[in-house]
Amino acid sequence: MARVELNVQAPDFTLNDFNGKSVSLSDYINKKNVMVVFNRGFFCPFCRTHMAQLRHDYDKFVKLDTEIIVAGPEKADAFRDYWAKENLPFIGLPDPEHKVLKLYGQEVKIFKLGRMPAQMLIDKSGKVRFVHYGHSMSDIPENKELISLLETQIS
Repeated sequence: MARVELNVQAPDFTLNDFNGKSVSLSDYINKKNVMVVFNRGFFCPFCRTHMAQLRHDYDKFVKLDTEIIVAGPEKADAFRDYWAKENLPFIGLPDPEHKVLKLYGQEVKIFKLGRMPAQMLIDKSGKVRFVHYGHSMSDIPENKELISLLETQIS
């Protein structure tokens, strides 16, 4: 499966959010940085913790002109319910057909219980400035690492 590379244009994508609104990466070009988060699913305790941490630090990302987009394998109803239950302020993109998950190379490791987490930070020009492909279900970078990168090199 193809992976995205640093300092190249991020592959554009379009998916409907859990309310049916079309969201494209290209909507943010020359407007905002975008952190794309690929989670394993809402069953994953590490992903749930990560969503809570993103919610906690969301204002810091917003101040750095960065939108957070979370894509996952669940259907719209599951996203809608989880977003409402957890009061998440960022964008949730259901990808049950795995279109964007495959486009960005989110790995599936059967012996590690499925999809591995992944994150990409894309600058306003559309270039990938940070890539992390998790090697285990708990291998998720801390927000402070990404916030520091935004503060010092991107924003």
